[in-house]
Amino acid sequence: MIKGIILDLDGTVYLGGHEIPGAGDFVTACHRRDIRCLFVTNRSNRTPAVVAAQLQGYGIECTEADIWTSSQATAHYIDKGSAYTIGEPALDEALLAEGFTITDESPDYVIVGFDRGFTYAKLKLACNLIHQGARFIATNPDHGLPLHDRVAPGTGAIVAAVATGSKTEPLFIGKPERRIMDMGADRLGLDPADILAVGDNLTTDVIAGYAAGMPTALILTGYSKRADLESAPVQPDWVVESYTELRNIVGV
Repeated sequence: MIKGIILDLDGTVYLGGHEIPGAGDFVTACHRRDIRCLFVTNRSNRTPAVVAAQLQGYGIECTEADIWTSSQATAHYIDKGSAYTIGEPALDEALLAEGFTITDESPDYVIVGFDRGFTYAKLKLACNLIHQGARFIATNPDHGLPLHDRVAPGTGAIVAAVATGSKTEPLFIGKPERRIMDMGADRLGLDPADILAVGDNLTTDVIAGYAAGMPTALILTGYSKRADLESAPVQPDWVVESYTELRNIVGV
Protein backbone atom coordinates (compact mmCIF):
# COMPACT_ATOMS: atom_id res chain seq x y z
CA MET A 1 0.00 0.00 0.00
CA ILE A 2 1.35 3.42 -0.98
CA LYS A 3 1.56 5.68 2.06
CA GLY A 4 3.91 8.34 0.70
CA ILE A 5 5.09 9.86 -2.57
CA ILE A 6 8.53 11.21 -3.42
CA LEU A 7 8.12 13.55 -6.38
CA ASP A 8 10.90 14.93 -8.53
CA LEU A 9 10.44 18.56 -9.61
CA ASP A 10 12.08 19.59 -12.92
CA GLY A 11 10.29 17.77 -15.72
CA THR A 12 7.91 16.10 -13.27
CA VAL A 13 5.98 18.83 -11.46
CA TYR A 14 7.02 21.77 -13.63
CA LEU A 15 8.86 22.36 -16.88
CA GLY A 16 10.36 25.65 -17.98
CA GLY A 17 8.56 27.59 -15.25
CA HIS A 18 5.13 26.12 -15.92
CA GLU A 19 3.23 23.52 -13.93
CA ILE A 20 2.83 20.19 -15.69
CA PRO A 21 -0.91 19.61 -16.09
CA GLY A 22 -2.43 17.63 -13.26
CA ALA A 23 0.49 17.86 -10.83
CA GLY A 24 -1.29 20.06 -8.31
CA ASP A 25 -4.50 18.06 -8.47
CA PHE A 26 -2.49 14.88 -7.87
CA VAL A 27 -0.87 16.30 -4.74
CA THR A 28 -4.23 17.52 -3.43
CA ALA A 29 -5.79 14.11 -4.06
CA CYS A 30 -2.93 12.41 -2.22
CA HIS A 31 -3.36 14.69 0.79
CA ARG A 32 -7.07 13.89 0.91
CA ARG A 33 -6.15 10.21 1.27
CA ASP A 34 -3.51 11.01 3.92
CA ILE A 35 -0.72 10.12 1.50
CA ARG A 36 2.23 12.38 2.27
CA CYS A 37 4.18 14.02 -0.54
CA LEU A 38 7.85 15.04 -0.40
CA PHE A 39 9.41 16.96 -3.27
CA VAL A 40 12.98 15.73 -3.75
CA THR A 41 15.13 17.55 -6.28
CA ASN A 42 18.70 17.30 -7.51
CA ARG A 43 18.73 21.04 -8.07
CA SER A 44 21.18 22.59 -5.62
CA ASN A 45 20.73 26.25 -6.50
CA ARG A 46 17.26 26.85 -5.04
CA THR A 47 16.30 27.08 -1.38
CA PRO A 48 13.28 25.25 0.06
CA ALA A 49 11.60 28.64 0.56
CA VAL A 50 12.00 29.54 -3.12
CA VAL A 51 10.80 26.12 -4.30
CA ALA A 52 7.81 26.12 -1.94
CA ALA A 53 6.82 29.61 -3.10
CA GLN A 54 6.94 28.49 -6.73
CA LEU A 55 4.80 25.43 -6.03
CA GLN A 56 2.34 27.47 -3.98
CA GLY A 57 2.13 29.85 -6.93
CA TYR A 58 0.83 26.95 -8.99
CA GLY A 59 -1.72 26.22 -6.27
CA ILE A 60 0.17 23.14 -5.08
CA GLU A 61 -0.21 22.45 -1.36
CA CYS A 62 3.22 22.41 0.30
CA THR A 63 5.48 24.04 2.88
CA GLU A 64 9.25 24.39 3.10
CA ALA A 65 9.28 21.18 5.16
CA ASP A 66 7.95 19.32 2.10
CA ILE A 67 11.05 20.21 0.05
CA TRP A 68 14.33 18.28 0.09
CA THR A 69 17.10 19.56 -2.18
CA SER A 70 20.47 18.06 -3.02
CA SER A 71 22.11 20.98 -1.17
CA GLN A 72 20.20 20.10 2.00
CA ALA A 73 20.98 16.42 1.56
CA THR A 74 24.68 17.13 1.06
CA ALA A 75 24.89 19.35 4.13
CA HIS A 76 23.01 16.76 6.18
CA TYR A 77 24.96 13.71 4.97
CA ILE A 78 28.64 14.59 5.26
CA ASP A 79 30.50 15.28 8.50
CA LYS A 80 30.54 18.93 9.46
CA GLY A 81 33.64 20.93 8.59
CA SER A 82 34.89 23.58 6.18
CA ALA A 83 34.13 23.71 2.48
CA TYR A 84 35.01 25.51 -0.72
CA THR A 85 31.94 25.55 -2.92
CA ILE A 86 31.25 25.84 -6.60
CA GLY A 87 27.58 26.69 -6.62
CA GLU A 88 24.98 29.35 -6.06
CA PRO A 89 23.90 30.94 -2.75
CA ALA A 90 21.41 28.18 -1.89
CA LEU A 91 24.27 25.68 -1.54
CA ASP A 92 26.19 27.86 0.91
CA GLU A 93 22.96 28.61 2.79
CA ALA A 94 22.27 24.90 3.30
CA LEU A 95 25.83 24.24 4.46
CA LEU A 96 25.89 27.21 6.85
CA ALA A 97 22.58 26.08 8.35
CA GLU A 98 24.21 22.75 9.21
CA GLY A 99 27.23 24.41 10.84
CA PHE A 100 29.75 24.38 7.99
CA THR A 101 32.35 27.08 7.40
CA ILE A 102 32.76 28.34 3.82
CA THR A 103 36.39 29.02 2.91
CA ASP A 104 38.94 28.67 0.12
CA GLU A 105 41.83 28.16 2.55
CA SER A 106 42.61 24.49 3.27
CA PRO A 107 38.97 23.33 3.36
CA ASP A 108 37.93 19.83 4.36
CA TYR A 109 35.75 19.58 1.27
CA VAL A 110 35.33 20.88 -2.24
CA ILE A 111 31.59 20.74 -2.86
CA VAL A 112 30.30 21.20 -6.40
CA GLY A 113 26.71 22.06 -7.29
CA PHE A 114 24.91 23.87 -10.08
CA ASP A 115 26.61 27.18 -10.87
CA ARG A 116 25.61 29.46 -13.73
CA GLY A 117 28.66 31.59 -12.89
CA PHE A 118 31.17 28.74 -13.25
CA THR A 119 34.58 29.96 -14.43
CA TYR A 120 38.04 28.65 -15.18
CA ALA A 121 39.30 30.38 -12.02
CA LYS A 122 36.82 28.38 -9.91
CA LEU A 123 37.82 25.19 -11.71
CA LYS A 124 41.52 25.81 -11.13
CA LEU A 125 41.07 26.57 -7.43
CA ALA A 126 38.86 23.53 -6.88
CA CYS A 127 41.38 21.22 -8.53
CA ASN A 128 44.25 22.67 -6.50
CA LEU A 129 42.34 22.27 -3.23
CA ILE A 130 41.50 18.65 -4.05
CA HIS A 131 45.17 17.99 -4.81
CA GLN A 132 45.97 19.47 -1.40
CA GLY A 133 43.69 16.96 0.30
CA ALA A 134 40.15 18.35 0.25
CA ARG A 135 37.49 15.68 -0.24
CA PHE A 136 35.56 16.08 -3.49
CA ILE A 137 31.76 16.05 -3.02
CA ALA A 138 29.13 16.63 -5.71
CA THR A 139 25.48 17.41 -5.08
CA ASN A 140 24.37 15.45 -8.15
CA PRO A 141 25.51 14.17 -11.57
CA ASP A 142 22.68 15.47 -13.78
CA HIS A 143 24.03 16.07 -17.27
CA GLY A 144 21.24 18.40 -18.26
CA LEU A 145 18.17 20.32 -17.13
CA PRO A 146 14.98 19.82 -19.16
CA LEU A 147 13.53 22.98 -20.65
CA HIS A 148 10.59 23.41 -23.01
CA ASP A 149 12.54 23.08 -26.25
CA ARG A 150 16.05 22.09 -25.22
CA VAL A 151 18.26 20.74 -22.44
CA ALA A 152 20.65 23.07 -20.60
CA PRO A 153 23.96 21.80 -19.13
CA GLY A 154 23.52 20.62 -15.55
CA THR A 155 25.68 20.10 -12.49
CA GLY A 156 27.20 16.98 -14.02
CA ALA A 157 28.91 19.06 -16.70
CA ILE A 158 30.67 21.12 -14.03
CA VAL A 159 31.49 18.05 -11.94
CA ALA A 160 33.05 16.41 -15.01
CA ALA A 161 35.38 19.38 -15.48
CA VAL A 162 36.54 19.25 -11.86
CA ALA A 163 36.91 15.46 -11.96
CA THR A 164 39.00 15.66 -15.12
CA GLY A 165 41.15 18.51 -13.87
CA SER A 166 41.77 16.96 -10.46
CA LYS A 167 41.92 13.33 -11.64
CA THR A 168 39.55 12.56 -8.76
CA GLU A 169 36.03 11.15 -8.73
CA PRO A 170 33.55 12.75 -6.32
CA LEU A 171 31.16 11.31 -3.79
CA PHE A 172 27.68 12.01 -5.19
CA ILE A 173 24.82 12.72 -2.79
CA GLY A 174 21.85 13.26 -5.10
CA LYS A 175 20.03 10.92 -7.46
CA PRO A 176 20.80 8.32 -8.83
CA GLU A 177 22.50 7.58 -5.51
CA ARG A 178 20.17 6.25 -2.86
CA ARG A 179 21.50 8.59 -0.17
CA ILE A 180 19.08 11.42 -0.92
CA MET A 181 16.17 8.95 -1.15
CA ASP A 182 17.06 7.30 2.15
CA MET A 183 16.97 10.73 3.77
CA GLY A 184 13.64 11.38 2.07
CA ALA A 185 12.18 8.20 3.55
CA ASP A 186 13.42 9.29 6.98
CA ARG A 187 11.74 12.67 6.56
CA LEU A 188 8.47 10.99 5.62
CA GLY A 189 8.84 8.56 8.50
CA LEU A 190 7.85 5.66 6.26
CA ASP A 191 9.26 2.34 5.12
CA PRO A 192 10.76 2.72 1.62
CA ALA A 193 8.53 -0.09 0.34
CA ASP A 194 5.51 2.11 1.13
CA ILE A 195 6.82 5.12 -0.81
CA LEU A 196 6.31 5.58 -4.55
CA ALA A 197 9.20 7.41 -6.22
CA VAL A 198 7.95 9.42 -9.20
CA GLY A 199 10.18 11.16 -11.73
CA ASP A 200 10.81 11.90 -15.39
CA ASN A 201 14.39 10.62 -15.58
CA LEU A 202 15.25 6.94 -15.97
CA THR A 203 18.91 7.48 -15.14
CA THR A 204 18.37 9.41 -11.90
CA ASP A 205 14.86 9.22 -10.41
CA VAL A 206 14.11 5.60 -11.26
CA ILE A 207 17.55 4.25 -10.37
CA ALA A 208 17.61 6.12 -7.05
CA GLY A 209 14.16 4.95 -6.07
CA TYR A 210 14.97 1.36 -6.98
CA ALA A 211 18.27 1.48 -5.06
CA ALA A 212 16.43 2.74 -1.97
CA GLY A 213 13.91 -0.10 -2.15
CA MET A 214 10.98 1.99 -3.39
CA PRO A 215 8.51 1.17 -6.16
CA THR A 216 9.04 3.59 -9.03
CA ALA A 217 6.96 5.35 -11.67
CA LEU A 218 8.39 7.06 -14.74
CA ILE A 219 6.21 9.93 -15.93
CA LEU A 220 6.83 10.90 -19.55
CA THR A 221 6.55 14.65 -19.06
CA GLY A 222 10.22 15.65 -19.14
CA TYR A 223 13.66 14.19 -19.75
CA SER A 224 13.24 10.50 -20.60
CA LYS A 225 11.20 9.20 -23.52
CA ARG A 226 9.48 5.85 -23.96
CA ALA A 227 12.17 4.76 -26.42
CA ASP A 228 14.77 5.16 -23.66
CA LEU A 229 13.24 2.22 -21.79
CA GLU A 230 14.90 -0.25 -24.16
CA SER A 231 18.39 0.65 -22.92
CA ALA A 232 17.52 1.61 -19.34
CA PRO A 233 19.61 -0.22 -16.70
CA VAL A 234 16.62 -0.27 -14.34
CA GLN A 235 13.02 -0.62 -15.44
CA PRO A 236 10.36 1.36 -13.54
CA ASP A 237 7.42 -0.47 -12.02
CA TRP A 238 5.06 1.80 -13.95
CA VAL A 239 5.33 4.09 -16.96
CA VAL A 240 2.67 6.79 -17.30
CA GLU A 241 1.98 9.53 -19.80
CA SER A 242 0.13 11.82 -17.41
CA TYR A 243 -0.98 12.48 -13.86
CA THR A 244 -4.37 11.03 -14.73
CA GLU A 245 -2.70 7.65 -15.23
CA LEU A 246 -0.62 8.13 -12.09
CA ARG A 247 -3.73 8.82 -10.01
CA ASN A 248 -5.19 5.52 -11.17
CA ILE A 249 -2.07 3.69 -10.00
CA VAL A 250 -2.00 5.39 -6.59
CA GLY A 251 -5.75 5.12 -6.19
CA VAL A 252 -6.48 8.80 -5.67
